[in-house]
Amino acid sequence: MLVTKAIDIRDEYYVGITLDRDARMLVLIVSAAGGVDIEEVARETPEKIAKVHIDPLVGLQEYQITRAIFGSGVDITKARDIRAIIRKLYECYIAIDGSLAEINPLVVTTDGEVIALDAKINIDDNALFRQPELEKLMEVGADMDAIEAEAWHKGIAYVHLSDGNVGVMGNGAGLVMTTMDVVSRAGGKPNNFLDIGGAATPKVVEDAFHLILLDPNVNGIFLNVFGGIVRCDVVAEGMIKAYEKLPRKVPVVLRMTGTNEDIARKMLEGTPLVYESSTETGAAKIVEMLGGQS
Repeated sequence: MLVTKAIDIRDEYYVGITLDRDARMLVLIVSAAGGVDIEEVARETPEKIAKVHIDPLVGLQEYQITRAIFGSGVDITKARDIRAIIRKLYECYIAIDGSLAEINPLVVTTDGEVIALDAKINIDDNALFRQPELEKLMEVGADMDAIEAEAWHKGIAYVHLSDGNVGVMGNGAGLVMTTMDVVSRAGGKPNNFLDIGGAATPKVVEDAFHLILLDPNVNGIFLNVFGGIVRCDVVAEGMIKAYEKLPRKVPVVLRMTGTNEDIARKMLEGTPLVYESSTETGAAKIVEMLGGQS
């Protein structure tokens, strides 16, 4: 339980820093409409938001903070205090490799004091290797579930959707997301996103298999591989070995194309693993093998 002193609020503002992927820059956002979802403000009253892009090679400049404050509609008599908070927020964002740092609301009290009343910080997962102290604070249940935590420790990119019946695995985020969409269109329900990466070894494939099956809702698995960096025969070897060790057997459909595709197909002959030549037929096959259930 957290107990804090009640504050008499006069005004509520929003201050945030995040990454604008389209501009390939950080962006400082300041708004006089705080205390609510900033995305809602952007939709309904965009004139109440001031945005300033920050060149990563130069950093946040004082004139940019001034522009954001004066363009946001906040009480400019509090500009000095707000400026100091924005500067500290930016320094914090950079120091912790943030993907988002926001204060909402940043309030002005009835006594004229400027206080960061509530804040949120997201850290870029790809930079956690530079933040060992912060990594220790990650909590199963709060930041990830038990299966995602297991995947994290194994270095496997995995997102658990929990209520699907088809485990989805592939190499490359774009390919895996496309595969999930195709499975959905075929009448199945993806249980997860799992990217084995471009240099998957048989051990990685085996670990991925076991991760997917940690959820008892998974009744079948669809693996979609493009053999560019990773060879199809290496993936097939991992699949065959992993399947033999599985604590419970489920239907598995594979679609593989690329380097050593023919070798991989021959390796799969006589195994319980079903080969399909396209993403669409593979998705349809795994749904069919599960009796069309979703």
